[in-house]
Amino acid sequence: MSARMTFLVAAILCVSAGTASAACSGAIGEFETIIGSDAETGNLNKGVHRKIVAELAPVKANCSAGRDAEATRALSAIKSRHGYR
Repeated sequence: MSARMTFLVAAILCVSAGTASAACSGAIGEFETIIGSDAETGNLNKGVHRKIVAELAPVKANCSAGRDAEATRALSAIKSRHGYR
């Protein structure tokens, strides 16, 4: 019975870590879609788009590592710095 309980706890922890990453990854994906669209329509300079994409790399890493709050704060700062809400 103990081995089953250990397996169950491990499975729950893996699922909850994935859920935390999913919360910030959705926001990141939405922002990437917006800036991609803005770059395609000429509402965002291609150079600025490349800069934003580069700034998003550590945000994605934090999100993937389960640091949702840190990733969300960094994403918010990037949006603000470049005039997005």
